[in-house]
Amino acid sequence: MWRNNEKGFSLAESLLSLSAVLILTVLILPLLLQMIGQSKSLWEREQAMRVLFEEGEKRLHEGTSFTYVYIEEGEEYHISWEAKAAACVEVSRKEFCIRQQ
Repeated sequence: MWRNNEKGFSLAESLLSLSAVLILTVLILPLLLQMIGQSKSLWEREQAMRVLFEEGEKRLHEGTSFTYVYIEEGEEYHISWEAKAAACVEVSRKEFCIRQQ
């Protein structure tokens, strides 16, 4: 005597749901990686600008141009300050500048 087994999922339903999950993963993973990369880049920029601000705040009243290497948490920040022109900081081969307009 055969009983009608309606418990669980059939093979077709399982394959369909697995393929849907894989398609979503393939679509979402690149976006996630791009967002992580942008977040890291923005974090580096924020840290560099913070270091530039702190160093500029110390030397603001001198009114002279200077270059300085600041090391924090294993990162080297190369700071260049040109009086009344621009202030730049370079870290990890990326340069961020603030220029007077």
